[in-house]
Amino acid sequence: CSHFSVFEPFFENNTMKFPKIFSRKQEKAASNTAGVSSGFGSSALESTKEAVAEAVKAATSSVPNPSIAFISCTVSRDVDEVQKEFVSALPKDVPIHGITSSGSLLTSKGASAGAVGCLLLKSEEEGAFATAYDSEKGETAVLGLKEKMASPQVIFMGATPGAEEGVIASINEHFPGVPVYGGTAADDALAGEWKVMSADAVSSTGVSLVGVGSSVKFGASMLGPYTETEKKVIATKTEGRRVFEIDGKPATDFVLEWLGDDVKEAYDNGGLILPQTAQKPVGIKKPSGEYVTNHLAALGGDEKFVDFFAPIPEGAELIIMDSGDGPSTGYASALASAYDTAKSQGSLAGGSPAAGILVFCGGMAIAVGDNLDAGLTSDSFASKVGDLPVLGMTCFGEQAFLEGQKENVQRNLSVGMILLG
Repeated sequence: CSHFSVFEPFFENNTMKFPKIFSRKQEKAASNTAGVSSGFGSSALESTKEAVAEAVKAATSSVPNPSIAFISCTVSRDVDEVQKEFVSALPKDVPIHGITSSGSLLTSKGASAGAVGCLLLKSEEEGAFATAYDSEKGETAVLGLKEKMASPQVIFMGATPGAEEGVIASINEHFPGVPVYGGTAADDALAGEWKVMSADAVSSTGVSLVGVGSSVKFGASMLGPYTETEKKVIATKTEGRRVFEIDGKPATDFVLEWLGDDVKEAYDNGGLILPQTAQKPVGIKKPSGEYVTNHLAALGGDEKFVDFFAPIPEGAELIIMDSGDGPSTGYASALASAYDTAKSQGSLAGGSPAAGILVFCGGMAIAVGDNLDAGLTSDSFASKVGDLPVLGMTCFGEQAFLEGQKENVQRNLSVGMILLG
């Protein structure tokens, strides 16, 4: 499956709005540890030029000469202009990794609708970070990274919906055993407007990779905060992200039986059902006991197939999961657990992080609705993060390394933290 072709039949008449939370003018945070120093700035000023300038001014006040810049914005702005202004405002030749976020940027102070943001990292060590980008081909980006950093401790990726598993497969081939984490570029209405950014380009099919060297302390998590229900079926005929038969019967028949009138129109005519399934992840349990959560995205009408936002292996047992009180609390406990888990893992392992990247699934944003801000500002999460510089993005897919299974996977309806020190 390349890019978002599997969903193209549904885009035209099925645009979908994702939550937008209130605007904030500007935020600033800074941190300095022995390994990495960091600075963060965000702005929701109406003028993109002024917003980027304000965000960069806040971030560079702590890190005037960054080794790398992580940037994000929403598609309510001209993304090409955002990228151009960041390149202009940042010090010359700073590598950039950027994706668009759905609706808002996220911090421990809450969500900021339509904002721009940048997280700047500085390491005194040569080769602490390496970046690679291609406007279309994941393997080209992978090979480009290999030339710059032969043995990263971890790779952080950004891609567009549908391209992720191909990028992961290429990374697995050229960087065997190296963990992968990341978030997929998103837009505000599932309309194909997402973009991936680098210092040189912007593309709706782009792939951006960041290799993290051994001198940087790194910890990460990606959690699906759900529990099993007793409802389990077998995907008996699949191809990539598309499932044709479940328990030997047309796949949409199972979905109609499961969700009823909520999906009747899509069952009859085909279409997206993301809101109806945002609180009902479909889990696949690995031999290690770890779950990969998947978002059932669309029904194929007369053709009776269903599409997911992640690949479904033929013969896989699909377990319907329960989201409990997650949506009503803004997934506050999941956010706190994502931070704790990341802090305890990898080369960071209990150390003090200097910066964080929050990856929050767009499907979970649908599920929480107006409660998104409540989760981000909850005491259980905000008290842990404190003043740590954090760039948070709402993504249309999440990539993670399963510690038990020793496998890099594409997954959905997940929340994760990337901590660097």
